Amino acid sequence: MAGIIDLFANMAMTGVGTVAGFQVSLRAAQNVQPHPMPHQFAALLEHPMRLQYLDPAEVLGMYGISAEMTVLDLGCGTGLFTRPAAHMVGERGRVLAVDAQRAMLTATERGAHAEGISSRITLHHAGAYELPLPDDSVDLAILISTIGEIPDKPAALSELRRVLKGGARLGISEELLNPAYVLAGSVRRWAEEAGFFFVAKTGSPFCYHMAFANAK
Repeated sequence: MAGIIDLFANMAMTGVGTVAGFQVSLRAAQNVQPHPMPHQFAALLEHPMRLQYLDPAEVLGMYGISAEMTVLDLGCGTGLFTRPAAHMVGERGRVLAVDAQRAMLTATERGAHAEGISSRITLHHAGAYELPLPDDSVDLAILISTIGEIPDKPAALSELRRVLKGGARLGISEELLNPAYVLAGSVRRWAEEAGFFFVAKTGSPFCYHMAFANAK
């Protein structure tokens, strides 16, 4: 708990506290109409303070990523998880980066090019309800601080079941600083109602990670 308190104190001193001042109004707006984080706030996605409690490679490892996998990063944002995923799947793997905002995809593409991994990443400008992917084509799908931003969660989870292979993993991570944050109990209920099986949960209410398996 002390570490979390220190984190908030540091964020306030570095200016992120100014943005946090809008949390109440942003959360209220998300409750009325869920929507993606505007791309104008993209810099917050890779803020050093966020990376103090969120390690992409560690989370991906917990979700079972391995070489040669096809990984779907739904709501990829700036590519914070897309890039390490591309390194981890290797040259024979593939990462499908999907986002509804072109500006986010541009940022993802820029970062991938800088790290020399563009050939392993396919960008898709699309929403969560009609993914431009074949049935049974994905080994692992991740939603990092994304599920709460999707208005029709059952439709999105149903679409994820379509593209995931039988037994494939779904990883959902949520963090309290995201105005669209949802409780773990709600995420588990939505996923199980969609046909996923709960596998594991780690973290804390401040930032948690849940793994599910696709039952087909």
